This record gives sequence, structure tokens and C-alpha cells, in this order.
Amino acid sequence: LAHTKDLKIGTISEEVITQKDLMVVPNTPRFLREGDNITLSCKVSNVSDKDLQGVIQLSLLDPFTDKDIAEKFKLKNDQNQFEITAGKSTSDSWTVDVPYETSTVKYRFVAKAGDFSDGEENVLPILSNRMMVTESMPLPIRGKETKTFNFDKLIKSGKSTTFLI
Repeated sequence: LAHTKDLKIGTISEEVITQKDLMVVPNTPRFLREGDNITLSCKVSNVSDKDLQGVIQLSLLDPFTDKDIAEKFKLKNDQNQFEITAGKSTSDSWTVDVPYETSTVKYRFVAKAGDFSDGEENVLPILSNRMMVTESMPLPIRGKETKTFNFDKLIKSGKSTTFLI
């Protein structure tokens, strides 16, 4: 839409397709936990008009150095073959063991079939299992009320001198 100073207008309407013939859509959790055994999966879509055969690969990298750390996760086979008929999708998955003493991991899914390719990467935080919740309780407050809450279990635990109330 465009207009001139004397309020004459003109419009043009066009369509744009924002998809690739081969697309990768990872299905990953928001975070991982140390010691977990988890399956990382990925959907591969063929929106072209012909059947495709190709390879999909999962890479696990140190996000700070980009070095391969798949061995830490016991990732045995990082590549899988796929065949997808025109207009269909398939999924693939890898089971990994989340190591201890690793705070984050960058995953990268890359699919290739003939002249087509697509990929996606992102970083997943790895949470420690060493966080302990001593006490949990609801804290309902309405309007301008004032209430006092006692965290008796936390105070009586006496094991930590660094907690805040």
C-alpha cells in the first residue's frame, strides 16, 4: 500500500511461500537433567513434489568451543537414513545419556537429500540433580492483606548457613 501527498493510493498484492522442499523440525525439551536417559527426536518434512531419500544427522557440541561432545552423551550412531514420499513427513530419534559435570549442550540436526538440505541448532541447559527443596508451601495473599509465613522446616534443618528468607 502506498499513497502520495495528495492522497492518491496504489496497492499490490503478491504471495510468498516461506518453506523449503526439505524441512527439519526438532522436538527437544527446554532443559536436560544430569544422569537422565532421554530421546531427542526430529521431524523431517518433504514438501516437494517428488520422493526423497537422504540422511539426517544429530551433532552434540560444546556451545563454547563448538567441539564435538557426542561421546560424553554416549551417542553411538549420529546419522540415520530416511525415505519420504512427496508431501509427507517422517521422524527420527536418538537416545542419549546426559552426563554429569556438563552445564550446556548445543544440538544440531541436519538433513540432506539430493540438492535439498535443512538444519536447526539450539542450546539446551543441563540442570544439576544436586538442588534440594527443603520446604514448599503456597503463599496466598489477597488485595492489601499482610500475612506472616513461617518456614519451620527450613529454619530447623540447620544444614545451610547461606539460605535467604
